[in-house]
Amino acid sequence: MADVTNILTHDDELNDDHLMKYLDGSLSDEERHALEKEMADNAFVNDAVEGLETFANKGNINEYVEQLNAQLQKNIAAKKKRKEKRKLKDNSWILIAVVLIILLCTIGYYVLHLRGIN
Repeated sequence: MADVTNILTHDDELNDDHLMKYLDGSLSDEERHALEKEMADNAFVNDAVEGLETFANKGNINEYVEQLNAQLQKNIAAKKKRKEKRKLKDNSWILIAVVLIILLCTIGYYVLHLRGIN
C-alpha cells in the first residue's frame, strides 16, 4: 500500500468526506442507505462510524486526526531509532577477535601436543 494515510482499499467508495456528511445528516437517502448497508456488511466501517459518533465536537475531528498522525509518526521514528541502535554497527572487529581466539587455541593445542602434554 503506497499511501499510508488511506487505509481503505481502492474499491471502497467510503472516504472521510462521505463519513462526515453521514454524521452531519447531509447525505441523500440513497447514499445514507448505501452507507448503512456497508456498515452492516463491514465491521470496520461500522466501528469507524460508531467511533466518530462518540465525538462531542465533530468540527475538531480533523485536528484529532492530525494529532494522531503526528504521534504515530513520532512513535514509528522512535521505534526505528531503537531498532537501529540494537544493530551491530561494525562486525569486522568481532570477526577478527573470533579468528584470533581460534588461532590462539589451535596454536596452544599444537604446542602442548608437541611437548607431549596430553
